[in-house]
Amino acid sequence: MIGRVLERAREVLEHIFPERQIYHRSNGEVRYISLSTRTQIVATATAMVVFLWFGYATASVFLSGHLLSSQSRQAFASRMHFQRLVAEARAKEASTQALLENRTTAFTTAANDIERRLDTLKVLLDQPDNSALDTLLPGPSGISTLVMNAAAEDQTPRQSRSKDVAGLPSDQPADPLARMAWLHEKENKLLRVAEERAETRIEGMQAVLSMTGLSLDDILAQDKHKVGGPLIALNESQVFGEALSLDDDFTRRVARLSGRLAQAEQLQGMLREVPLGEPLANVEHRKTSGFGTRVDPITHRIAHHSGQDFGAFRLAPITATAAGVVSYAGWRTGYGRLVEIDHGFGFKTRYAHMAKIKVKRGQKVVFGQQVGAMGSSGRSTGVHLHYEVWFKGKPYDPQKFLKAGIYVQQG
Repeated sequence: MIGRVLERAREVLEHIFPERQIYHRSNGEVRYISLSTRTQIVATATAMVVFLWFGYATASVFLSGHLLSSQSRQAFASRMHFQRLVAEARAKEASTQALLENRTTAFTTAANDIERRLDTLKVLLDQPDNSALDTLLPGPSGISTLVMNAAAEDQTPRQSRSKDVAGLPSDQPADPLARMAWLHEKENKLLRVAEERAETRIEGMQAVLSMTGLSLDDILAQDKHKVGGPLIALNESQVFGEALSLDDDFTRRVARLSGRLAQAEQLQGMLREVPLGEPLANVEHRKTSGFGTRVDPITHRIAHHSGQDFGAFRLAPITATAAGVVSYAGWRTGYGRLVEIDHGFGFKTRYAHMAKIKVKRGQKVVFGQQVGAMGSSGRSTGVHLHYEVWFKGKPYDPQKFLKAGIYVQQG
């Protein structure tokens, strides 16, 4: 069956493509080329393939060109849309810029007044020595940053006796004039906080000094340090305030705060030189015989004891209870090996019965520096330290100074 079909197909092809001869005559000779059925079929198929490929390529080029043209039109439309958006954005920018310039003018007018006020506070509070001021207003940045924060949002919580400060909104208004009003209110509240903290610190230092049993006026009378007064003189405050367009209340508060800061700085400097520390702070020790009337351990008679005795081990380190200058270092009758330190403000301390002396006369010492080692030299019945505190040539009870020193360390 298949053979007959193939034979029939061969007959049809031979009928369509019968064998042909192509004759060629040249120089009297006749030649021919014979084209078989097979050769004709291959040539015809090849021609059809070439024709179909040419048609496919032409159609592809036409369709691609049409697609590219469509994409170009879309790109052009997108570009025009983008240009419209840019033009609208520029128009909005110009409108916003005009509004910003108008608001900037109002902001500048209002800001000038608040900046003058803040500059006044900075002149008052930005002292060359900020150590005392930082103590007055505790915190990592001190009082200078307190003033600077009046010009910007301060997210650091601050403790104050004034409840109004806690009620101040933390977010600044967006409107420039409203923001200036907010800054003015915050300026007043921060100034109130500064006043309260200065007063609290002064009261605390006065209380500590009063615990020593001495008159504060007597101590201040011994101050040989020339402490400066307010940066804004009281007799010039009115003129100074008018130049800055400040109201009378603000001027008075600035002048008053300046004076209180100067007083606090003076008290702070005094506290650094008053002997309030422990002479045996670095070792375990015990207090034995106290200041005042007692039975003398050698004569067994009633006598006055002018210091405080401490018991510990031999060669225990004895340290300075405040900074000062060594006014005596050597042997003294009754005291044995003795070190005397002049702390200023009329204060002196004595450290007696030592086994070794670690300093020399005229040497400057700092708080906590070792000045000697515990022993039993001089008029002594055993290893101990005899410690005395003198003020204006008169001995006072060291225990009161030690008690006041505990409050200073806790504060």
